[in-house]
Amino acid sequence: MLNITRVELSSDGWTFNILSPRVATITNPLGEIKVSYFGFDSLEKANIFKQWLLKNQKCSVATVRKSERLSMAFECKAWAVPTELIAEGETK
Repeated sequence: MLNITRVELSSDGWTFNILSPRVATITNPLGEIKVSYFGFDSLEKANIFKQWLLKNQKCSVATVRKSERLSMAFECKAWAVPTELIAEGETK
């Protein structure tokens, strides 16, 4: 069972969900995942993960940036990631 920390982003129900120091999501008021974040300690690892996501069609769009949402140095922000991949990332 996941221990999720939820942070309210707006009064209308948008939520930031922290699954682990490396994985988080933002959900809309209906609880649907709109974007996922995967944290990495290096830019190189984040870019490798982004390329893997895109090559294997595990997301619709992905970008890498200095972390804004996670406690890691860099994050890969991706849209339309399968729930199974998000849960798997939380356990690693």
